[in-house]
Amino acid sequence: MLIRQVRPFDAGSGAAATRPVDVRIRGGVITQIAASLPATPGEPRLDGGGALAIPGLWDQHVHTGQLAQAHARLDTSGAGSVGVILELVAAELARRREAGTGAQQAVIGFGHRLVDLVVRPTVVALDEVTGQVPTVLIGGDAHHAWLNSAALRLLGVPPRDGILGEEDWFALVPRLTALPGVAEAFATGAAMLQRQALQRGVVGLVDMEWGRPWETWPERSPRLRIRTAVYPAELAHAPGPTGTVLEASGLVTMGPLKVIVDGALGSHSAYTREDYSDGHGYAGRGVLSVGAAELTAALRRARAQGLTAAVHAIGDAAAGLSLEAIAAAGIPARLEHAQMLTDADIARMAALGVTASVQPAHLLDDRDATEGIWPDRAGQAFRLRDLLAAGVPLALGSDAPVAPLDPWLAMAAAVHRSADDRPGWHPEQQLQPREALAASTDGVTALRVGGPGDLVLLAQDPFADVPLGADGLMVDAAAREAAQRLRETRVLETVVAGRPGLSR
Repeated sequence: MLIRQVRPFDAGSGAAATRPVDVRIRGGVITQIAASLPATPGEPRLDGGGALAIPGLWDQHVHTGQLAQAHARLDTSGAGSVGVILELVAAELARRREAGTGAQQAVIGFGHRLVDLVVRPTVVALDEVTGQVPTVLIGGDAHHAWLNSAALRLLGVPPRDGILGEEDWFALVPRLTALPGVAEAFATGAAMLQRQALQRGVVGLVDMEWGRPWETWPERSPRLRIRTAVYPAELAHAPGPTGTVLEASGLVTMGPLKVIVDGALGSHSAYTREDYSDGHGYAGRGVLSVGAAELTAALRRARAQGLTAAVHAIGDAAAGLSLEAIAAAGIPARLEHAQMLTDADIARMAALGVTASVQPAHLLDDRDATEGIWPDRAGQAFRLRDLLAAGVPLALGSDAPVAPLDPWLAMAAAVHRSADDRPGWHPEQQLQPREALAASTDGVTALRVGGPGDLVLLAQDPFADVPLGADGLMVDAAAREAAQRLRETRVLETVVAGRPGLSR
């Protein structure tokens, strides 16, 4: 493919080419960049019209199976009580009855947060509203679910009184398609998520879904690059090493071993060094899902298969334990979320070469909860600037569907760190727009000969540096405007391995 008249942007230097150039891609690789390249017979052409060209964007943490079902899910986000959630479910069932469709199909909800609920969810309360319609209400952090008796029975789970959390819930996720109507919603959503990703300039995803995504993705007509993870329970069945090509187009490759060490803030299960309380009766240090010995053993098995590692750690105690295991196993690794870190944790990550795989949009949702639960330690949360200053590689993502699959939202959150009229939260941790971009491109900071033929054409340049005030911090009004420009960026075309994704 020959792409004519684009202005390449270098995220490392923050500079865009002053004059347009042509870019030739062959075999999925950039082979030429020059002011004017002659077209060859039969070569596909794309007129860039002077657009800004950036390296293709990646979302480094997505659960595609859950995201594929999101379009058909009942939205329970913002529901601050059990009563409100039950009202939403009752309204959905009433809507189905009135429409005369889908009366017995499963109700799958997503979005509520345990940290917002004073009264605990019970199976009996959900049964009273849903009867025999299988119902699964997934928490907004994806670390727990509230099921009714019909869903528990169909999924082979013994009767229980309350929610399913952490490992018990994760084991059920791949089996949700056994519930009536879920498989059909998944098939439709899988195509939708690829189209939506391309519309936002995303050329690649790291799929952290449970089950065996390396087997299912080659059957989905992939249009973007997919790196599939594996969990310890399936490790013996996973191909290796990391980077192994899994289908003919070369777009689907094997990714890392994913291990979940602790839970999440919204489920009171982030594992911390000190106790915390939510003011509604919870007090503790969270949940340790995998101990040090078990984690080290799993990482060593993964290393023997040639796999890298992606270790989920939200609380600071989980981060410390994970880094010890990574060091003991001697495996190339990422710390997923890396939400709460001490100075010692950051220094250890830098020394080990561990990447911080962070989802900045989570800080928009977790700001108030963090101030309530960890009021004296909120400065430890989402330390993007400190990580970058220490030389820790940053890789940004969304954790979709927990947050939208939208790299522009993630970059905006990293730049301004506010979702409302308040100033940026801990502005000392803000990133410049070009730094947020560099953390969103899978390590490719500029279009270069020999690099991947993945690029995005933009109608505008939203990456100008934000000015600093006398205190050395970004001027808040300017940071807010920069974040708004990022959110409003218009993608003209997304090219994956030399193939246009939007004009096909």
